[in-house]
Amino acid sequence: MLSMYPSGLRKIKKQVIPIRLYRNATIIVFCCLLNNQTPHKPSIMKIKTLFCLFYFVAFQLSAQEVQKFKFDYTIQSEAFGDEREISVYLPPSFYEYPEDRFTVTYILDGHFDPFIDLAAKTIEYNTYMYKYTPTIVVGVHAKQRGWEFSAPQEGDEDDQNYKGGRAPELQQHFKNEIFPLVDSIYGAKTLPFRNIVGHSSGGVFVLYTLFSEESDLFDGYIGISPGIRSDSEYIFDQAVIRLKTGKKLPKFLYCSSGTVGEREELFGGAVAKLDSIFKIYPEHGLIWKQSKFEGMGHWTCVPPSINTGMVELTRAFRVDEKMFFDYANNEGLSMTQQLESFYENRKKEYGFVEIPPGGYLSRIAWELQDKGKVEQALEVYDWGMKQHPEHYTLVRSKARLLQKVGKNKAAYSAYAKALENLEIVKGKMSEEDYVEKKNKLNKIMGELKEGK
Repeated sequence: MLSMYPSGLRKIKKQVIPIRLYRNATIIVFCCLLNNQTPHKPSIMKIKTLFCLFYFVAFQLSAQEVQKFKFDYTIQSEAFGDEREISVYLPPSFYEYPEDRFTVTYILDGHFDPFIDLAAKTIEYNTYMYKYTPTIVVGVHAKQRGWEFSAPQEGDEDDQNYKGGRAPELQQHFKNEIFPLVDSIYGAKTLPFRNIVGHSSGGVFVLYTLFSEESDLFDGYIGISPGIRSDSEYIFDQAVIRLKTGKKLPKFLYCSSGTVGEREELFGGAVAKLDSIFKIYPEHGLIWKQSKFEGMGHWTCVPPSINTGMVELTRAFRVDEKMFFDYANNEGLSMTQQLESFYENRKKEYGFVEIPPGGYLSRIAWELQDKGKVEQALEVYDWGMKQHPEHYTLVRSKARLLQKVGKNKAAYSAYAKALENLEIVKGKMSEEDYVEKKNKLNKIMGELKEGK
């Protein structure tokens, strides 16, 4: 099982903006002028000295490494026979914590700044808040999007007016060119899970790929208002042919639509038709989710679709806050039974799961006990400690809860375990912090031993 953030939510250092270097240097020089103790104007020599100091400080500051979070790459594509570009957006903790690993989310229409910026920033924010599975975003640029996102049509390919789509070429571009490049640069920081997001014509490519022989290109598929018109209804035939085989398709699929305008009437109908096909073949194996956003059109449904699609994708492979509370309110099964069932099923059927970090689990347990769900909170602590046996905060928080409810013997044992874990993780904290925590634990254990 895979863990994303071993320490839970953490403070991320802000990205350095280069212009600040010169601003800081100016402030230093200004302070030097203010500190001039003579009642007269500074001498020419002093002014020259200060300006030299300004340039020296600016040079030293500019020499410091500035961490970048966006990178653009050019690929000489054999699939398309020309140059292609991708843009990579790194998550906030990419440099900060070397142990973190990320899935990769590929977003079509990466050339269109308003769209890719919206998608990348939405994902960045929710990754930072640990609402989505932490992911690296790759914007894939297109040159003739409608052509490149659609399947080949019947016709004479030698005819100069032939308008057959180039979706197969785009699939090969991903498989043989984009993936190898991303893996060669970021492979050491990535997990074996790829997701694709496409809007409108991009949504058609998402579905075309899912039901094609290249379905293993991605593990998660998100189609936002997929533009299935009369000339792209082959998607339905493709889906039926694929599902008729009886072979399960162990993938995640999310599709959305709005309700406003002719496009959404058409595209929303297409999503509904897909749903009806899945009902005919219920053993399809897909984790299938859909949304219809009332009052939204083809473009205004994009922001909620990105968020909802990514939330549903996260919940497909990780128990999140909502699911923990749903489990706590289910009186038919214990918290532990539900957690183990979810993760065993997902691992077996889809080969991928995300275990929440210890800090996150500790917070969830604390919120459960605040709601009076003490037994469920203790189960979360115990389950979390199985996943993160060396986590200090988890076991210490469990000890506090046990002490609070009067289970002093169990609390003493938990504090002893916390003391053991503190020794394991002490290298990640200051000596002062370590000594303070150790002394506090020993004091509490001494009081418990004396029966106070």
